[in-house]
Amino acid sequence: MSREGRTTLRDVAAAAGVSVATCSYVLSGRADRTTPLPEPTRQRVQEAARRLGYKGNTAARSLRRQRSELIAIVYAPPVGPWLDQLTWECEDVAAAHGYSVIGVPVRRLDRAAQSLRVITRGHVDGAIFVGSLSDDLDLTAARRSTRALMAFSDTLRMPGVDVIRNNARSALAEATTYLIEAGRERIAFLSHSNAREDRYLGYVDALQRAGRAVDPDLVRVGAASREDAVLVVRDLLAGPNPPDAIVSESDRGGFAALQAAADRGVKVPDDLAVIGTGNTREATYSLPPLTSVGMHQLEFAEMVEALFARIDDPTLPARELLMPWVLNHRASA
Repeated sequence: MSREGRTTLRDVAAAAGVSVATCSYVLSGRADRTTPLPEPTRQRVQEAARRLGYKGNTAARSLRRQRSELIAIVYAPPVGPWLDQLTWECEDVAAAHGYSVIGVPVRRLDRAAQSLRVITRGHVDGAIFVGSLSDDLDLTAARRSTRALMAFSDTLRMPGVDVIRNNARSALAEATTYLIEAGRERIAFLSHSNAREDRYLGYVDALQRAGRAVDPDLVRVGAASREDAVLVVRDLLAGPNPPDAIVSESDRGGFAALQAAADRGVKVPDDLAVIGTGNTREATYSLPPLTSVGMHQLEFAEMVEALFARIDDPTLPARELLMPWVLNHRASA
């Protein structure tokens, strides 16, 4: 003990029989070593800290209650209005459990490790990964340092991680097939980026099942930005052989398509059918109302409660929660 009677980091290290550096690493909640520390070493340091009443920092203090009382929502901007609904419901459920919610944006994958330090250093008890992030990132460090992880993914399978399945690929295939069966001949796809994700693959699946080839001229990038999408759709409609239908990877791109069509005097849905993705509230009152692929109702309380169940008991078997996307029919298609 120091002369002031307060337990120091050196005291805890001596009691646990480890170096001060190792003691600091464990009590900071970090999990970024190439070779993870043996679990008995971690437990020995944590037990020594509890026994001696060490109060060095927030992470160390949380050892006594085994909680940080924070959960994180990890997302890649831009995200549609449905993220607002998820955040609101997370906040309500979290408040009932005595927790707070923080947002962790990951705008660039090459900086993801820095963005995720709040998770990999153990500063939150649980985290929800939104969109395709869980498919693009290695969640091993986050899983090791966090009591509960949940991810939106149609492909991820990881021990101890709860997964929400939307079946996005099959839902986008259903939407494209609907347009094909309605007699649409030139169906364009408006994507977020050049990445070939499940939404685009669903579009391809439907074309292939109908014996159609993908026309590269009809696959355009622009759905992530409403401004970009308006320009892209204007360019498509100004061509010598314009599309008679558009499937957008977001409702944002769908609204832009409606605007671009109105600008050029193209009638929706007579001359151009438009389908978005997300089923946002705005889709119900756009002009015309936007047909959209997404959850029929945006309700997330059950999945957030599942996250808190895992925070309370991290040994629970991993769960798959099915929240399927469907084609919500409105006047634009």
